Amino acid sequence: MDYINVIIADLSQLSRLGLITLLNRMKYPFHIREISTPDKLTALPAKDQTGIFLISSAFLRKCPPSLIHSLQTRLDSMARLLISDGEPGPEKNFRFSDIIDSTDPGKNITRKLEKQLSLIYTQKEGPDSPEGISDREKEVLRLVAVGLTNKEIGDKLFISSHTVITHRKNITAKLGIKTIAGLTMYALINHLIVPEEKPDTQ
Repeated sequence: MDYINVIIADLSQLSRLGLITLLNRMKYPFHIREISTPDKLTALPAKDQTGIFLISSAFLRKCPPSLIHSLQTRLDSMARLLISDGEPGPEKNFRFSDIIDSTDPGKNITRKLEKQLSLIYTQKEGPDSPEGISDREKEVLRLVAVGLTNKEIGDKLFISSHTVITHRKNITAKLGIKTIAGLTMYALINHLIVPEEKPDTQ
């Protein structure tokens, strides 16, 4: 996979910069496009590629109803996240994958972004891997095989426990292996771990 497309539609340059900073701390390749005014949304392709569309409540309130309606179709392939400021607006006319409260701590915002990014990354990366699992999934599998918990894996890879669980479900579905012993054997056979790394099962 080359990169994940991210569109950030926010009136505030400072808010856009904050989101870009959060994204750049994550372990995904991005192509980020900033949109500062609603009129610039009309320049987006009729069908954008898979990715994430982040839009603030303040920005959405400036969009005419016709533009909101067209975005529903034009950005249909993207995960759409609202950055909510708590003020009433036209959100009810737009379908979102998730809503981020702008007053949330950074870790909560990161967790919601990670959830969407993990789903997108897995969808795009998985089929390209010779073994059927992505590089990130291989990292998770290796750490599962050496006995780390979901929290320990998340801490080591700088992702949330929820994202680790999502990766583990995808690994199980792709490989058809449901037990840790089976996953450990797979990791050994495919040289993801060496025998010395294998946890003591006594």
